[in-house]
Amino acid sequence: MSFITITNENVNEVKERETVVVEFWAPWCGYCKRLAPVLKQVAKEHAEAFDILQINIDEFETLAEAYGIETIPTLALLHHGKAQDALIAPQSKHEVLAFLKEHKLIA
Repeated sequence: MSFITITNENVNEVKERETVVVEFWAPWCGYCKRLAPVLKQVAKEHAEAFDILQINIDEFETLAEAYGIETIPTLALLHHGKAQDALIAPQSKHEVLAFLKEHKLIA
């Protein structure tokens, strides 16, 4: 698993990947900053499982709106660009792992 920051150059990756977790965040969001180390740790522990795409809602407001993002941080599970489920404002690493296990992204 890796973190991929979505930019204007690679924004199409959101819809091109089969299954992906997208973190919707913003640089001014204190809770997003607190969650970042947790996501990095999960990424390191499950390096082969999947990628996390990071979308800054300030830069891609229309994309966040298209997925109905109203609260950040939100982890959205997308399959071929279509939203399948979301974890809104996870409170712990355990909650993130449970979400990933529920969707069979990790064992």
